[in-house]
Amino acid sequence: MNIEKYLRVTGMIKKGEYPDIEIPVIKKGERIKSPPQSIFYIDKSHMILGDTDFRERGRLLGASFLYVPVIVTLCSIFAYFMFSAQAYFYAIFQIFFAIFVFHPFILGAWFEVKKDSVYPVVFNRETSKVYFFSNKDYQPKEMAWQDCLYAVAYKGRSITACQYELRGFLMDDFRVEDSFSFGDTILEMREAPKNEVFYLFYYIQSFMEYDDEFEIPPTLMSWRPSLAESARHTIPRLITDNSTINFLSTVFYRSMCVFFSWQILGHYLICRYGKIPQWSQEIIDECGEDIILK
Repeated sequence: MNIEKYLRVTGMIKKGEYPDIEIPVIKKGERIKSPPQSIFYIDKSHMILGDTDFRERGRLLGASFLYVPVIVTLCSIFAYFMFSAQAYFYAIFQIFFAIFVFHPFILGAWFEVKKDSVYPVVFNRETSKVYFFSNKDYQPKEMAWQDCLYAVAYKGRSITACQYELRGFLMDDFRVEDSFSFGDTILEMREAPKNEVFYLFYYIQSFMEYDDEFEIPPTLMSWRPSLAESARHTIPRLITDNSTINFLSTVFYRSMCVFFSWQILGHYLICRYGKIPQWSQEIIDECGEDIILK
């Protein structure tokens, strides 16, 4: 059993499922929604997005910073008192118990450090191709835009909402040969209509197929973020035309930054100093040097 499978068994990494939820075809005259917040780069020929787990990068590393010192400190204090009371069996048991409790956090942090910090996806409308990193061997691949099957995949759930992601599937008859995720993880209430899930795909489709109908986003994400950018990646902030809502959003955002500072720090360290994959020279020649991750 490798580390990833073990972390899934212990619940440190979520299990993903990919149900056959088809994305509806955009209707003629339907208004394209505003651009998503998960675009790294965009120009007239191609657009670069990250995988849906990019915002969650560093979660396991940050959790190890938070929980491991607490667990070690508490167990060390308890073991010290047991040794002082000459209860050697309970003291030794406490040491092994501490190792048993914190070792998933250490393995999770090591798992994140060893992986690449982002797996970008390039949509190129000049070549009508999509370029991505394989979900199997993490090597760069390319595929015709129209030859991929795009669907909304169930990712996980919480008490109040379900998590969905957009995935592209490479099919071999009725078998999934490979897949890749792109954009943001989308939260939907269990009883809510799922039309919101498709907005990101509508935007990408308009970019690839309708030249003049997409809106360029005012700000872009960074795959080498600063600490402040990592906070915005981890905790997206709501900005509207209503000053009251903006004030409440700012208060909530600042509070969450303190509460989730461990995750923000983990995201910053993984993305800023972690490994990044590189495209093959053939793909760089087709798309240009703007897609090179630096």
